[in-house]
Amino acid sequence: MSLFSVLNVGARGLHTSQMGMDITGQNITNADVEGYSRKRLNLTTLYAKDSAFGQVGLGSAIVNIERMRSTFLDQQIRRQNTEVGYFSEVTASFNRIETILCEPSDLGVMQYIDQFFNSWHNLANNPSDVAARTMVRTEAQTLVEHFNRTAAELADLRQQKNDEIPMRVNRINQISIQILNLNHEIAAVEMGNQNANDSRDKRDMLLSELSKLIDINVIENNVGQITVTTAGNILVAPHYVQQLETYTKDKTSTVTMDDGSVRHVGISKDIAIRFSDTKIEYNPPGGHLRGLIDSRDIYIPEYQKRLDELAIAFVNTINDVHRQGYSLDGFSGIDFFAFEGAPNGPHVTGTGGSYFIGTNALDPNAPYLVGAASIKLSSSIMANVRNIAAATGDQVLKADKFTIDKGNYKYGDYPIQIYRNSNDKDESNWVQARNITSNTVTIRTIVSNPPNPDVNYLLQEGVDYRIDYTMGTFQMLHDGFDGNEFQIEFSYNAGGFKGPGDNSNALAISELRNALSMSPNSIGEFTATFAEFYSSIIGKLGLNTNQARSNLETRIYLAEQYMQQQDMISGVSLDEEMANLIRFQHTYTAAARLITTVDKMIETLLNM
Repeated sequence: MSLFSVLNVGARGLHTSQMGMDITGQNITNADVEGYSRKRLNLTTLYAKDSAFGQVGLGSAIVNIERMRSTFLDQQIRRQNTEVGYFSEVTASFNRIETILCEPSDLGVMQYIDQFFNSWHNLANNPSDVAARTMVRTEAQTLVEHFNRTAAELADLRQQKNDEIPMRVNRINQISIQILNLNHEIAAVEMGNQNANDSRDKRDMLLSELSKLIDINVIENNVGQITVTTAGNILVAPHYVQQLETYTKDKTSTVTMDDGSVRHVGISKDIAIRFSDTKIEYNPPGGHLRGLIDSRDIYIPEYQKRLDELAIAFVNTINDVHRQGYSLDGFSGIDFFAFEGAPNGPHVTGTGGSYFIGTNALDPNAPYLVGAASIKLSSSIMANVRNIAAATGDQVLKADKFTIDKGNYKYGDYPIQIYRNSNDKDESNWVQARNITSNTVTIRTIVSNPPNPDVNYLLQEGVDYRIDYTMGTFQMLHDGFDGNEFQIEFSYNAGGFKGPGDNSNALAISELRNALSMSPNSIGEFTATFAEFYSSIIGKLGLNTNQARSNLETRIYLAEQYMQQQDMISGVSLDEEMANLIRFQHTYTAAARLITTVDKMIETLLNM
């Protein structure tokens, strides 16, 4: 091997040492940069065949600059990121619901319900006192405002989740375009058997962010380009990107009535997502976007519904007792609460609460949903506190059995009037029933069924029928007994106002605090008080919050473990890089010394 060959060996040594120092410097300066992967210089030995001595080394050469990173760990990190994104969104929603409900605290709904019942107990001590009556109305108005405000805040939270969806979709589209551009950039470099290390780092960071937003699958081809799919649809291809778009989707809300029929409540307009090219609706399997949709469509509506159930049952229970009482001026049949905007049609029940039959473009018999957002004091109570019914009548009488002949009434008909004195053959002597006493009504059917011609079926209130105790009307809730004869037994309040000093109705209302008024079982019997029902709501909320938070902490822990393993591979160790720097410095110095020595040898030869 000639001196000039040795000179080339030294030159190659200078080049590889200088490149090693450049890469080491790059690692050191990017040690704190998020997403940066450590680079390593891979070298190989150059050699040639010598006729006398066989293979002779010709120095070193650079093979490539390798990016130190595990693709397997990246896949695991992205998988956990999707779960972290979902549970972080759900946990935030539950935390916000807890803040809105303010339980347990002195600002929660149960505190105001207790104060409302306390005011009735105070009124019972002096039922004719206008100041005590004013206190009842004031506490009731405070409770109504709290119901309204809580319902409005839950509705606002749901709307916030709905409005946030387009922002998340826009970010997904931005990331998709950036990944497509990096696909082109990486392919242009790696088609020449080179590594696009920094471009891959940028792309991996974008994939990590994208995986928090939605659930994705990533496949890489032989030139470094990736295909990103979600829910079985292509989002990014090597030379193509399909963006997502949002649109307003009409969602028809329905309720199931007690008779099993489905009625339309109305139409809500929610944000939906679809692929811009295929127009296929997109339901993200996971990530922040799935958390937003589930919060909007499942978790928040669940607590809205439960709050409405409490408000509706509270209003109906108080009104049922209040209507049977007498005001200071001796009037009865007065509602204490009402619902804002409810039509004057018949009142029915269904899954999720109470409804008033109103008008709707989709269904002329559509129910109007009432709840915590629409509760208010009745106009009579707002007009004058003397209309608060603290007293009751002095006599409860049992009426004659009232019979509805076979086929004269069926499901879907308007409520039928119940009459007293119906045994009188002269129907002109019949008296319309008013102020029917609660829990005194029994309705049976007389069914012709030979050989047992008289089979009595006892109907269940709230399941088979409903009674308007004030107006004395009867209405079927399904068609299962159409064509049958009905026999109705009941007692009624015969009137006879006891006077302004009577407090029996005020006491009856105050005792509703501990009455079983919620959570009917399979046979329609109530099993919980207002406090117990609301405590079950708060208990479930706490359980849901803890479960979501626990899942979030677990997913964060797993993601951190994978990232720590990835950092052991791709992270920069300053101690190691300083050692490499010194090593490359010495190899550079040695290569330079080799060149200097060869130069002197060549000079000696030239001077001979």
